[in-house]
Amino acid sequence: MKVISLLMSVIMTITAFLFPIETVKEENASAGSKVLILSEEAQEILSVVVDNIVNEAKTGTSDSQEVLDMIDSLPVYDTEWKRNDRETVEVSSFKKSMGDTAKKLIDKILPDGTINHFLKHLAGGMYDLFIYLVPVEGEENVYYIYCDYVNNYNEPIIVFTGIKYNKENGKLYGKDNNGLMGIGFDYDAKNYTITTPPYVWMRDMGYSVLYDAVGNMGFMDTDTVRVKFEHGGKHWMFQFWKGNYGFGLMNGAELGIYNKTDKNAFSYNCATDEEMLMMSTCLRTKDEVIIEREEMRHWWMCGFRFGPAVEKSELIMESTIIFEDADMMGAFLQAISEYSEEMTVTTDGMKVSVIWQ
Repeated sequence: MKVISLLMSVIMTITAFLFPIETVKEENASAGSKVLILSEEAQEILSVVVDNIVNEAKTGTSDSQEVLDMIDSLPVYDTEWKRNDRETVEVSSFKKSMGDTAKKLIDKILPDGTINHFLKHLAGGMYDLFIYLVPVEGEENVYYIYCDYVNNYNEPIIVFTGIKYNKENGKLYGKDNNGLMGIGFDYDAKNYTITTPPYVWMRDMGYSVLYDAVGNMGFMDTDTVRVKFEHGGKHWMFQFWKGNYGFGLMNGAELGIYNKTDKNAFSYNCATDEEMLMMSTCLRTKDEVIIEREEMRHWWMCGFRFGPAVEKSELIMESTIIFEDADMMGAFLQAISEYSEEMTVTTDGMKVSVIWQ
């Protein structure tokens, strides 16, 4: 979360350059008709989703069921379905040339991957975008989201987004446990909550205190506790965060596991698969639960929910960690005792419960 604002700013800037508002419609030279970048159905869905998220962020009173109903209303087809009613569009040679140049530039500055592909789709032109669902084989009530559009050269393009949608719980998530389209974050549309799966790209970046320093310059306003101890020849840090994120549009909580072999190294490594632990976290006030992440094996258990900013002093973070090594658990308990005035710690076998308020 510490660097995502910069990444999203870059994406939004490039998107705005390639698709300013004035070019939402293109003239069809042969028929004189207007062809929308989004189909009318896609426009309606996007409008409802954005309006609800904005309203939730401002007032905390929007109706998530309206968003779920719109997503549930998407047509369902199988993978062999082909659209036969696409619009046609005539795009100027200048815009085609600009799009081709932009795609070459994207290939030069970004590695091959989801973000690279996404930006090249935008650069190549996207018109009459149609969204539909395809059932995921072997998973009940779970669907893949597909997109169908025409590009600057009037070529039909079908995009397998890799995004899964669970109609039962309203969650949208990536197929490889690396976030929606590989961006590192999943979305719970029912609860307006952004979460992180285990295999996100940020894991390769480790952790540095600079992330917090830069984030708290404007993007976020958080309190944090760093529990440091030695175990198994490594210097460990379990870090807790709670506060406001996304320029005050979200409240959130994080619990991360990091380590390093060199005590004097500036940054930490994120826990490996073997080092991950079963964890859960809940963020609440005295009156209501804001975020609740169920217990799962993870290294960075966090959640960020759209809604009016709550004073940090009023946020209560409740977490559990199930240790697999008694010595490690003992070292953690001794280290966290330093924060006994603000953190209440209890144990049940190998499970440690932490209430931070």
